[in-house]
Amino acid sequence: MTTQQAPESRWVQAHGLKLHYLDWGGDGPPVLLLHGLQDAAGLWQTFAAGISDGYHVMALDHRGHGDSPRTDSYSLADYVAETVGVIRELGLEQPVLMGHSAGSKNAWMCITENPGLVSKLVITDMDPDSVNPGSVAMISRYKGESDEYADLDAVIERLRTRQPLSGDDELRRNAAAMTIATPNGKITWRRSRDVVTKYDRPDVWDTLPRVAVPTLIMRGAISTLLTHDVAVRMQAAIPDCELVEIDGCGHWVHLERPDDYLRTVRGFLDRP
Repeated sequence: MTTQQAPESRWVQAHGLKLHYLDWGGDGPPVLLLHGLQDAAGLWQTFAAGISDGYHVMALDHRGHGDSPRTDSYSLADYVAETVGVIRELGLEQPVLMGHSAGSKNAWMCITENPGLVSKLVITDMDPDSVNPGSVAMISRYKGESDEYADLDAVIERLRTRQPLSGDDELRRNAAAMTIATPNGKITWRRSRDVVTKYDRPDVWDTLPRVAVPTLIMRGAISTLLTHDVAVRMQAAIPDCELVEIDGCGHWVHLERPDDYLRTVRGFLDRP
């Protein structure tokens, strides 16, 4: 297993909550990473460690996720507002904003509602539709299964069903980042179940033309959540946008093909 730089655990007050984030340090331009629904900041570990030599990399635990507090509201507007609050409270000057899945939508909505706040955007496998068959199937499964597992190995096998092309080391890191021990000796997801049951998904196609920063869309070529046709339409709708599809991976492209993802995104970030 390759040793990776460990981040510092930190906190920031934003949108009425004391939110948790991970900070890999560095003196370069700031990059803020936003995870997807049910995930956590720690899932960015491999990517963040890979670019922290040239960038100041931070990953946020959104409300109800990771070590951030649970609350009553999990609307898209809340996620966007807390992202803006984090950027301003941390004094980040023109950060790059990157997201995976729902975190990508949070990111681009932050940009459309706050012109000039962000320098670049990376969207990872997320669409603007109100209904997505891939998401419906995924969320239906989450709602129907238990949150508790006997041990970390059981979680690893569960994650293997959603990101089957991830390596064993990556799966173990992901499982550890996403779970916490329970009083009964089992382990459970490090998130509120309400983030699934209260998830709102408005149609936001009309916002894409207002994404006024250089944008990269990353898609797993066999993803069932962001299809090729939808990704092409998104690229056409965003004024300054390129689309890259990574072969042999699905929705969790940054965890299934981490080297290809890192190389592609690093090239985009390094470009003047």
